[in-house]
This record gives sequence, structure tokens and C-alpha cells, in this order.
Amino acid sequence: MFNQNNNVHTPTIIFILGPTSSGKTQVAINLAEKINGEIISCDSMQVYQGMDMLTQTPSEEITSRIKHYFIREIKPEEEFNASAFSEKSQIHIEEILQKGKKPIFAGGTGLYVKSLVDGLFPSPPKDEELRLALEKKAEAEGNEVLFDQLKRIDPLAADKLHVNDTRRIIRALEIYELTGVPISNKKEETKGIKDFYNCLMFGLALPREVLYSRINRNVEKMFEYGIVEDVKCLLKKDLSITAKKALGIKEVRAFLEGEKTLEETKEELKKNTRRYAKRQLTWFRGEDCIKWIDADREVNEIVDEILLRIKVGG
Repeated sequence: MFNQNNNVHTPTIIFILGPTSSGKTQVAINLAEKINGEIISCDSMQVYQGMDMLTQTPSEEITSRIKHYFIREIKPEEEFNASAFSEKSQIHIEEILQKGKKPIFAGGTGLYVKSLVDGLFPSPPKDEELRLALEKKAEAEGNEVLFDQLKRIDPLAADKLHVNDTRRIIRALEIYELTGVPISNKKEETKGIKDFYNCLMFGLALPREVLYSRINRNVEKMFEYGIVEDVKCLLKKDLSITAKKALGIKEVRAFLEGEKTLEETKEELKKNTRRYAKRQLTWFRGEDCIKWIDADREVNEIVDEILLRIKVGG
């Protein structure tokens, strides 16, 4: 997963990855200024209009100065997914390269990054009846039973999964049952941008207490700058399934409906954002090709280290 094409003659694509509040946006902006780059957001929520406060979207002043893609592009009533992101990103990469500029991806939605870098394989539609049967089997007999079943039919896929990753284990078993082909075989047939570009991936690492402190401060600022009014406006719309998942909507709705006090709402959003950051880190830490950068320092120092690593090949 997330393999790199190390051919020096291929164009280089830079990724600035990490959990929420790790400073990806500012690092990407400063880097873009130094290397004549344009930024492609790989944040599943920043693509929506009217969510600037919820998603800490770069300001219009910044996006007018440095070209950004997937920022405030679609209405929150519309769906957006990894497949659309991957397809459109490949077009944007070529557009940027043709201008003589450098593509820089910045964000924390791991699934979007994976879909672009590794590619998406065509898979059968979900079989809810089969999925439910497998879920019941896991509940009754334990995850190990499904995991052992996957190891027998697709040891390569099982080797990349944890025994408790029930959702992915079930999907792998489901694909095998429906197609007769192991999911690992299907993945080998796919091509992502790693097959055509040199992908250099940098993760921004912070001590947990520093990251959590930043998250808590950012949540306080969100309320200071009007997140409640933003959510009130969003709730008047018929939000898409994806847009509904934005952190802050559920929490602020509870406040608006009188279920929580303002302070309880703030604490709930801080807690849920910290949990989300932890899930993001778990995803990215599993990718060996991500080079981690100490982000607990000035932005220019971080950018200088990235530039040095780019110069020496990552």
C-alpha cells in the first residue's frame, strides 16, 4: 500500500499528511510558495461549501493567492467519495504539471489518499444479507473465526489486516463469496498514481499532548468564530450522507435542540475530534512509505526539512 515509483525521470507528487490540527494546511501553503506549487486538498469535508468553520478550510484570501483544488467546490447536499476524488485528482495533477508547477496534496482522509495512490479496483455491490450473516457469525463465534476463514482463502489479505478489523475482514470475505476471486488478486490488477509518478509522502508528527492541546484550542476558536450559526444553516439543508459526517454537526445539533449545554457541547466535540485524530494516526502509521517529520516547531523549519528530503529523494 502507498508504494512509490522511484524513477527519477517521473514527475514528483508531494503529500503532506497527518491528523487534524497537525498543521498540514500551513505547511502545504509555505511549501507551495517555495516550490511554485498548487495544492490539492485530500480532506473529505473541505470540498463542501458552507463548512469553513467546521473543517478549518483555508481562507479565500489564501486560495486566491495559491491555487487550491477541492476547496468549497460542491454544495453540502451533493455526494462526494474516494472514487470521484481519485478520478478528478488525476486530471488536476496533469493540469498542474502542464503549467510547470508542482502538485502538493494536503489532508488527512486516508481513504482518499489510498484510492489515488494505490488505485481502486472494481468490486461487486454490497450483499447486505451475506454481510449480516457474517456479522452475526462474528458476534456468536468471535472475530477469530472469520479471520481464520480469510487466512485460508486469501492469506495475503489476512496478513495486512488485524484480527479485530471486522469490517474489512467481512468485506474481503464478501468479495470472495460473490466473485470467487480473492481481494488481494483484484488489488494486484489495479493501478494508482504510484505506477506513473514518484510519490513522496510526509507525515506531520506531534507529541500526543501537543496535538490534543491544539485540537482543544481549535475547537474553542470554532465556537468563538461562529460554528453554531454555521451548523444552524447547514441543518436547514438536505445534507448528503457524506456531509452529515462532518465533525461538529451532530455535537452542535444536540446543543441547538437543548440536549447539551454550550460547555458540554465544546467538550463533546473536543473528545470526538481527539478520537478522530487517533484513528487518522492509526491509519497513517500503518504506511511504511510515509516519512514522519517533527511538526512541533516553526512551520518554516518543517518546510526546510521537507525540501531537504525532496532533494535527496525522500
